[in-house]
Amino acid sequence: MDFFIAARAWLVLTLARATVERMGAEPDKRVALKRWLRGRLMDDERAKQEWRQLLEATWDHLLVTPVRDLIDAATAKTAADQLMNAELVTELARPIAAAVAPVVIEELRQDERPLKRFVPEDAQGKLEGAIARPGLVHPDWVRAMFRGQAAEAVLNDALYRALNDFSTLLPRLMVKVSPMGRLSVLGSAGAIAEKLITDLERRLEPEIKSFLSERSEQILERAAEFAIGKLDDPASIEFRANLVRFVLSKSPAFLVGAADDELLEDIGVVAELSARHVVEMPELRADIHTWIDRAMGYAEGMSLGEALHLEGIELRPPIEALAEATWPAFIAVLGSPQAQVWMDTLLDELIDEYDRMGDS
Repeated sequence: MDFFIAARAWLVLTLARATVERMGAEPDKRVALKRWLRGRLMDDERAKQEWRQLLEATWDHLLVTPVRDLIDAATAKTAADQLMNAELVTELARPIAAAVAPVVIEELRQDERPLKRFVPEDAQGKLEGAIARPGLVHPDWVRAMFRGQAAEAVLNDALYRALNDFSTLLPRLMVKVSPMGRLSVLGSAGAIAEKLITDLERRLEPEIKSFLSERSEQILERAAEFAIGKLDDPASIEFRANLVRFVLSKSPAFLVGAADDELLEDIGVVAELSARHVVEMPELRADIHTWIDRAMGYAEGMSLGEALHLEGIELRPPIEALAEATWPAFIAVLGSPQAQVWMDTLLDELIDEYDRMGDS
């Protein structure tokens, strides 16, 4: 709102600089003056410099303006409610996602450079120190990994193979150390021993399956608790550090390698359905209203600079670069039919007001 007030003041100031005596009521003079104003605001190099000055002045003014003068809790809540519209969210997000996501993914697929180039060595050291902190991993994460049918299937398969392999060794070992094993050099005794081994193996296999079916859940629980007890051991910390090093050593192309077009389409559908669901949640609307009230309560009596902890900071945004970057958009807005009508109307009103002042 302050920006538009400043822009309006700028327009009025620019008009005041014009030769007021030429502001006659004749249509041709009005048309000429409107044409001059458009050129003055959009084509003059001086206008570009004034745009930079306007941005700088707006920044300074906003920082010292009380938050309550910039935004009102009631209007903020109304705006939030209007934005929480399922059709609005999906209809705006779908084309943007369809246009942006494939381009971004394609760029990432071409990037073979490791991620660690974004993280300097001293930052990597800090990161490894952070992940080594005790209590960083919540025990429920570990329990979740050892829970469910998938975990049981993996455990059963691994244990079955191990126990089955061991079961082929155990009968032979038992027979070998038995008196019958010592007599295996005799033909008949050796044949009997081999039959005994085969029988033991046959009997052990169903016992192994029965054991796993009855005890797998308990085994998983014990395994989870064992892992939890070792979470902050040096080996566990080193595991976390190795995982981070592995991720940083990989490139964006590696990380998005499985993101084909079909997967991206599925992710888009999930995002759209989730967005529709979220914006229709009545409790979320209530939460947003609560957050707005908290934010306004926090900023009560503060300027924007104080609320953002920018008060007294000498560093400023790169106004020159921002002005250069936003100038094309600014003149595009001023060149729109709606803005032209607004400026023409404002100029007509100003001329009429000036004429009335001269007649009085």
